[in-house]
Formats: sequence, structure tokens, C-alpha cells
Amino acid sequence: MIQTADVVVVGGGVNGASIAYALAARGTKVALVEKGALASGASGRSSALVRMHYTNEWDSRLAWASFPVFRHWTELMGGPAVFTHTGFVNVVAPAFAENLRRNVEMLRGIGVNTTAITAAELKELQPFANVDDIGAAAYEPDSGYANPAETVEGFRRRATELGATVMPWTAVTRIIRQESRVIGVETSAGRIDAGSVIIAAGAWSARLCREFGLELPARPKAIDTVAVARPPELAKGHMVFIDNVQGNYFRPEGGGLTLVGVPCQEWDIDPDTLGTGLSAQASDLGAQLLMHRIPAMDRATLSRGYKAFDGYSADRHAILGRVDGIDGLYLATAFSGSGFKIAPAVGQCMAELVIEGRAKTVDIEAFSLRRFADGRTVEGPYPYAVRPDYVDPKAKT
Repeated sequence: MIQTADVVVVGGGVNGASIAYALAARGTKVALVEKGALASGASGRSSALVRMHYTNEWDSRLAWASFPVFRHWTELMGGPAVFTHTGFVNVVAPAFAENLRRNVEMLRGIGVNTTAITAAELKELQPFANVDDIGAAAYEPDSGYANPAETVEGFRRRATELGATVMPWTAVTRIIRQESRVIGVETSAGRIDAGSVIIAAGAWSARLCREFGLELPARPKAIDTVAVARPPELAKGHMVFIDNVQGNYFRPEGGGLTLVGVPCQEWDIDPDTLGTGLSAQASDLGAQLLMHRIPAMDRATLSRGYKAFDGYSADRHAILGRVDGIDGLYLATAFSGSGFKIAPAVGQCMAELVIEGRAKTVDIEAFSLRRFADGRTVEGPYPYAVRPDYVDPKAKT
């Protein structure tokens, strides 16, 4: 049986669900198709940081436009609150202190409540932190983290209430084209005819695009995370940290835990077969990084470790927008491990683009696929040290 929709969204992670909700809220007949359970890919194991600090204006604007949705979730979306307020700091080495101050100026210019602070001021905020190698920090007192599974479920619930068709456990096997136009998708449950298709399939996107001749400059990459139980003296928790000195993050989690991002160099993984367990070496590295920044964590105990994944673009920024030369085909993918916090705004922008022809919530032209052919970059003028897990030692230059 052939079904019909105005728009098919491929991928039931946080961005796909947000897009489906935003389209349904505008009266569009939308089908959200996911090969597994919703949030069973990158989103369900996301760090789910909610912060605005980036080294470019466009990601920051998407995060800033998304922030009120997380903070006022129950009023705007219904259901239980998903956001936990902790405060946030992004720390850099002395060589990048001036760049951080410039980026804070940019963020303040778009309205973000953020301040550049010294290492001594950070020590006052987080007395247990080792600040010896820190040159400066960007402090966001209002930021924190969210519950990733509840966020996806909230978008699904609202999209369904507004008339969207949500199809978990339904694999898209082919994007159907008629000459230079998309006309629908083939799925494991049958065909869906649609005038527009949005690929939001994360680590599976490049594979899906390749099957109809589109080479995305994106590769699937593993992401490692360790969870530790904090010692009693840290029972009250800590702020969310992005540690650009060491190239990782950590944040508190419910139940007295702290999640630690561990640099990982596993590229071109198969998301269908990648195991979820961590090696002892990865767990040890996560512990070392955490103990360096918070020495009292030497009394923490390992709770669990797990592996996730995402699609990483060639410049480590999302690919958003229409595909030139294929009418009706859109991309919202390759978020490169940073897609969660911007998902509410991405949903609005993609819905505006499909329905009205232009994104209005935030200008997303900087994220277009054509930037790679044009030689443009999303990166701002004041970057920090390149994260070690963003560099593939086997990549061809």
C-alpha cells in the first residue's frame, strides 16, 4: 500500500523529531521514519549539553534560539521538564585566552548571558577544580544539560498530537527520484510518496545518500563516554565543563554520577554493528582526564562506559539545507557530535525552509552543503586548539 505525505523525515533522533514537530505545527502532513526505536542512535546516548558557547556565530545563534525551549519545556511542549540547570564553563589554555574573550564578546552581542573569567575566578566558583593550566574560561550561569530520551519523546508526542505519522522500526531503503526531483521513499513497510524528503539520519546519512549518487563529505565516527560515581565530597555536583585544554567534556548526571567524554579515534564505523562497550584503555583515559581537572575524583568509582556514534562532516559542523540539483531533497545531518543543543532551532529552520523557502529563525546558509565546493567554512576567526578526536590520523589530505 502506497502512503502519501507532504514531507518525509528520515531519522528519529532529536533533530528528526524536532523537524517533524515543527512541520506538523505548521499544518504539514509529515511522516517521520526511523529504522529502529526513536532516539536509538546518537541522540539516546548524547551528552545533551545545553550551552551557547561556540567559536562561530551561527552555531551560537542556533543554540541561543533553542535555549528557551529547553528551559521552558513544560510550558512550551507539555510533559515533564527535560532541563537541569548547573551552570557551564568552557576552559582554554593561556595561548587561547584572548580568542575566548573575543568569542564571549560575540556571544554577548547576540544576547547570551556569558562572561569571560580568569582561572582564579573559576576557582572561586568551583573550588575543587585544578586551574593551573587554564588561561581563561567562558562562564554561562544559566546553562546545563537535558534528558536526551525525554526530549526526543516530547517532540514525538507533540508531533503526533499535531497529526504527524511516526513510524519506528521502519527502514528507508531508497530515496525515489524522478529525473531531478525527489518523489518519495521506499521503506521496509512500503512506499511513501512525498514532495519533499529531509535526511536526518545521522551516522547513516552518508550511506543513504551514496545509494542515489550523492557523496556527502561526512563519515561515521565513534564517541566514547565514561560514567563515574562521585565521591561524597562532590555529592552536590559541579558545573558542566568543556575542557579545551584536554579536549573533552564532563557533566553531572542524576544519581550522583558524572559523565566524561573520552577522545576517540574510531572512524568509518558501521553504526549497525558497533558494540556499545568501552575498552579498559578508554575508561582509564576518561578517569585520567577527569582527575586532572578535579583531583578529588581520584576517589570516584567507575559506574559504566559506553560507545555512541555520529556523522562527522569534513569541517566538523552540521550540514543543513536543500541539495542543489535535486528538487525536494534536504539535509539535516553530520552534526559532528554537537547536534543536541541546537535541535529545537534546527527543527524550526528546516520547517521554514521547506514551507516558506527560507529559514527565518536563524540564517542557516552557512551550513549548506555547497560550502564545501565553495571553499567556505563555518568556523569563526577565533578558534581554539583542535580537539584530538577531531583529527583522523589516517585521513587523506
